[in-house]
Amino acid sequence: MNELQRAEYLSALGVPSYMPRFVLPLAPPPRQARLPVAEAQSTANPLPQSAAQIRAALAPAEPQSQPAAAAVPPAGIKSVAAPSAQPEIAPEVARQVGELVRDTRPVPQQAPAPVTELAPPAQPVEPFVLSCWWLGDALLAVDSREPGAALPVEALFNNIVRALDWQDLPRERDRLRWPLAENRFGPAASAAEARDTCSSWLEAASARRPVKSIWLMGQQAREYCAPVPLDPSAEPPLGDWNGVRIVAMPSLSELLREPQRKRGLWRLLQQVYPEQTRAR
Repeated sequence: MNELQRAEYLSALGVPSYMPRFVLPLAPPPRQARLPVAEAQSTANPLPQSAAQIRAALAPAEPQSQPAAAAVPPAGIKSVAAPSAQPEIAPEVARQVGELVRDTRPVPQQAPAPVTELAPPAQPVEPFVLSCWWLGDALLAVDSREPGAALPVEALFNNIVRALDWQDLPRERDRLRWPLAENRFGPAASAAEARDTCSSWLEAASARRPVKSIWLMGQQAREYCAPVPLDPSAEPPLGDWNGVRIVAMPSLSELLREPQRKRGLWRLLQQVYPEQTRAR
């Protein structure tokens, strides 16, 4: 087995061949590997030996004029044929050489394709819970809860409702968990998915129970449930959605953790509901 066959066998078996560029320490002296015998080339179609022969083979043949009479050498002198300047090239070889010359011409470079900007990766959203209260046709309050905080959010909401004189309105309560179904083996839910789900839920709930005002209390409620964009720098932070008043305010948990913010909430309610808070 020669060196070429050995390398092919090793490549087929998935064994990479390694050849150091210098003699390694304690290694035997290198020796020339046995190579396969080169096959004899056929001379039926000899290839051109120079560029002049290639140009002569590609150039169109020129008509030669026939001499009127062949020159007769003097008596006693033998006629010697003049050696040809160039060997004759077979037409098949000339055709192959022409194809090689045509195929090796430089290809004009094309303009680089425009670079497509990749979209930023989706930001996962931590699970959260929203508490919802309906008060007749006057109010839908959506509050961002803190599970496990054990804060009296229900009592604080009842005090706010009593301050607006809405305690006698029929009340319904619901809760929205995000994500709707937890999948531990799938990718984390993104902010876009949370916004689509929560805003769709709010639109369906408002269509089923029309109300005059919607309170978005806390960061999750404002960010994922707002049917229209709200300007956080506006004072007060209000919005209008098909005749429904959208009011952004702190969550009940934030008001309980920071009681000084209750004064700002009361001023906001006085601006939005002047008739309900006039006698207070």
